[in-house]
Amino acid sequence: MSQSRSSQSNQHVKAILGGTFNPPHKGHIGAALKAADEVGIERVYLMPCKLAPHKSVGVSETHRVRMIELCAQNNDRLIPELIELTLPSPSYTVKTLRALREKSNDTICFFIGADSLYNLDKWYEWEDLLDYCHLVVMRRDDEEFSPPPAIQAWLDCHVANDINVIHAKPAGHVVLTNTPLFSVSSTEIRDVLAGAATSYEANAPNALKATSAESWLEESVLAYINEHQLYKS
Repeated sequence: MSQSRSSQSNQHVKAILGGTFNPPHKGHIGAALKAADEVGIERVYLMPCKLAPHKSVGVSETHRVRMIELCAQNNDRLIPELIELTLPSPSYTVKTLRALREKSNDTICFFIGADSLYNLDKWYEWEDLLDYCHLVVMRRDDEEFSPPPAIQAWLDCHVANDINVIHAKPAGHVVLTNTPLFSVSSTEIRDVLAGAATSYEANAPNALKATSAESWLEESVLAYINEHQLYKS
């Protein structure tokens, strides 16, 4: 189905990009900024998720927050959003979105990748997500789009034909963007920084080519990682 590019940029529409940000990298953030451009949103809020205590993440919550703050200092379109870290455990996206809605009347657009969309029915109270936000799905326009039947049936009821709907209504729709996804992950970057690999080269058609995972990090973030010896094996 066709979707027209947004013709407006609304300061009262809040784009939320959640993630571990362990570390935050240009692939994840760059894709979100491109998707935000496509749907006419100026700023993207970087929201670190709360990690389960039993998971070995290598760095503290304090370090993850500081790296996000450094990314925001380098780009005035980025803003840290730390609300999930303040909420009681266990952490669920729908509960975080509910807390965001209680905090502000701004329209919320929650950004996810197509891979997350395909598994959405495994999320806690997933069918309630659109009570609090619009979902903006980042995918390549040349990518085969074939969600599971349950997700497709749900999409048939909620996908917006006109992406400007997110500027007119506070919640309730799914927008599919044509966003180049960058083939790099925080895990791969951590492996390189830890010395588990010597180089990484992205192979996605629209990805930046890099001979080192360090190329995917902001200089200030890399300096911070080196200063605190993060991810070293």
